[in-house]
Amino acid sequence: MSNIDAPTPPPPDVQLDVLLDVDGVLYPLPELFTPYAAERLGRQLELDTESWEFYTAWGLGYDDFVELLGEGVRERRLWWRGAPYDDVLPAIERLRAAGHRLHLVTARDVHGIEQEAMDATVHWLDRHGIEVESVTLAQHKPAVLRQLDVDVRTCVIVDDGPHHVAAFAEVGVYGVVLDRWGSYRGDHPTFADLIEVAAHLGA
Repeated sequence: MSNIDAPTPPPPDVQLDVLLDVDGVLYPLPELFTPYAAERLGRQLELDTESWEFYTAWGLGYDDFVELLGEGVRERRLWWRGAPYDDVLPAIERLRAAGHRLHLVTARDVHGIEQEAMDATVHWLDRHGIEVESVTLAQHKPAVLRQLDVDVRTCVIVDDGPHHVAAFAEVGVYGVVLDRWGSYRGDHPTFADLIEVAAHLGA
């Protein structure tokens, strides 16, 4: 998608519904999953920051990744533990102080651990004092718009997955790619951390 076709940013000085992804945006899953997987697989692993599908560099497929992830969640070593990225709490404070509503929209609804995923997410938010209006687990993230009853004109999606940002753009929602690794080469507005996103949204 080109910038010409992309939804325009919402007007300034309005209350926004900010839809935040979790893994890679708030929670450092790739950085925490790597040592966990290395321990379970019994070999040294390096995190490849060129792609969110970092596990493919280790010879793993998506099903392998999901299986290991599920084990880590059930053992309460992933999603339950780990501090947010350093910029997250200050950025959340700025967004809330600006009056914006925050919603977590994450593809954590992994088959077989849906309840554990929700429990872990809520526990982690409480542990770090992160207040949000809602938490939704969904693989097809734009489906949450009707559920949340938000106005697409004053809604913003913040995600590290460009395909999710593109899916929201198709239904008129302005989105930005949070690219902590500096590897994104697409056309969507891109920021290196959540503080930059907050500033972009006037917070």
